[in-house]
Amino acid sequence: MVFLTRIVLCIAERKAPRKFRRGFIDSLRLHVRGGAGGNGLPRYGGIGGKGGDIYVEAKEGDLNVDGKRVLVARGGAGGCPSTQFLGLRGQSHSIILDLKLIADIGLVGFPNAGKSTLLKAISHAQPKIASYPFTTIKPNIGVLEYPDYRQITMADLPGLIEGAHANIGLGHSFMKHVERTKLLLFVVDIEGFQLSPKHKHRSCVETVLLLNKEVELYREDLLDKPAVLAVNKMDVTGAQQRWQEIRDTLKHLKDAVNDFSEELRPSRTLEFWDIFCISAKNDPSSVLKLRCELRHILDIVAEQSKDDKELQLLHQINSKIAQKGPDVV
Repeated sequence: MVFLTRIVLCIAERKAPRKFRRGFIDSLRLHVRGGAGGNGLPRYGGIGGKGGDIYVEAKEGDLNVDGKRVLVARGGAGGCPSTQFLGLRGQSHSIILDLKLIADIGLVGFPNAGKSTLLKAISHAQPKIASYPFTTIKPNIGVLEYPDYRQITMADLPGLIEGAHANIGLGHSFMKHVERTKLLLFVVDIEGFQLSPKHKHRSCVETVLLLNKEVELYREDLLDKPAVLAVNKMDVTGAQQRWQEIRDTLKHLKDAVNDFSEELRPSRTLEFWDIFCISAKNDPSSVLKLRCELRHILDIVAEQSKDDKELQLLHQINSKIAQKGPDVV
């Protein structure tokens, strides 16, 4: 026993394999197997003990409920007359644990739209920033801190591209991290986007429509979340003129969507709470305005959510009263 214990300790002290030292893992595949049931004793009719179950238990951190347990593999039944007093094997299968980040705001946009630059300018995050696509290959979290100590979290996700639903580029694998956000902040380049010379150049409005479409193809109910649009890089030459040309289209996207080709059109268009023109890199005042408005919108969303919950509770109470019928005197 002492010898075996030493072996275990030596193994524990070894460094983890390189594939597990990547810094950020949001999906983990595990093979689990419940314990085998114990054999019974036919001579005396004794029934064997049940094999051990395997549970996954939540710990304090980025999780729903601390201490919540989920059964992932049942132990085998103990030996009994129907099994010739032989214990049964436990369940054996593979499970996938997915981490979904919790943030108040999720940044959605094409590569090089300036999401990471905005996150750095608006919070204390230090994401990697460069002038080539897919700089961000894993989610980054920034914290917006206000003078009254209010804190708002913002998640920067890898860039979507046209065809992400078909696994082009980085696909949709990271989109799960916006499922638990309260607000979606779409960031687009005023000059549009072109992944490479082999790909079509998409205008600013076309990128908005394509982002809308990709989010819809991932999960349509994400379009029910409050959304804000930030048109970035307004410091480039000719940006103001381009904005004047597309302003009305972006503000009335639902009415203008039929003017675009079918490959660009989503089935359901987003309705933005507000649209902001910013330069995340060179105009701190525009970022400050966006920062203040994001807080204001989140406060409105929180208040509406509270009212909806109270209304839902009231309907439940009235429904129970109706089911009981009038009091008999």
